[in-house]
Amino acid sequence: MATAAVRELCRLAAARHGLRTLRAAASHQNVASRKVLTKAGFAPAGPADPAHLGGKAGTWYQRDLMLEPRL
Repeated sequence: MATAAVRELCRLAAARHGLRTLRAAASHQNVASRKVLTKAGFAPAGPADPAHLGGKAGTWYQRDLMLEPRL
């Protein structure tokens, strides 16, 4: 259900708001969020500042909304 919600958010971001790219961060410990992001077509884009993740180490993920999603 979470993956479907993220995919729909991506669709709306492109269709209604004209966005071309979305970014999200997930801590290394949050396996579920990392799986949702990758299943929704996001790819790792580099380390996230722990200040953005409650002091935890993590990764930024990015999705180009102009490309077909990876399933």
